[in-house]
Amino acid sequence: MKNIFFLLFFVISCKSYTQQTIVPLRTYTVIPENAGYYKKDTNNELQAFEGTWKGTWNNKTIFITFQKIVNKYDGTFKYNRDYIAGKFKTLDGNGNILFDNTFLSGNEAKIEGIGFQNITDKYLMIYVDNDLCGMSGGIEMTFANTAKTQLNIYFDQRNQILDTDCYFYNYSPDQYPEPLPKDEIVLTKQ
Repeated sequence: MKNIFFLLFFVISCKSYTQQTIVPLRTYTVIPENAGYYKKDTNNELQAFEGTWKGTWNNKTIFITFQKIVNKYDGTFKYNRDYIAGKFKTLDGNGNILFDNTFLSGNEAKIEGIGFQNITDKYLMIYVDNDLCGMSGGIEMTFANTAKTQLNIYFDQRNQILDTDCYFYNYSPDQYPEPLPKDEIVLTKQ
């Protein structure tokens, strides 16, 4: 009987120790690191972003697929969270593939959501591509219509420090790869 009581106490203790404190996505206060917090999509706001979106710019076509990642521990923020991950394929005017990372898993996606901006309804993301010599930048997204079938997307590329190992080290800046549009474009849900 004593062993059963001890086992029951141990199970209850473990369960309470691992219980997460849920806070909504739009929590803008500091969340304590490693304290069992989960920034959850309690209002299902991320669901509208999920799916494949298509847009064109500079005679290129891009297909971006967004997927909701649920309850994943984030080593940067030090808590669990829900976010959108994005994978894309960019084609030239003739349909040739210029960039394609759609084969990656959601956990390996090169586009990862950070969260909603406090003042606006913009959803912020980061893009980091080690296959393109560490190309990176920020992405802002807002819906272009109330039906949420069109999405404004803006990519702000960060300055790159190119070393001699980079295959486009000796290229001029106008020859650098352009996997994402640098101007705001509208994507349409497919």
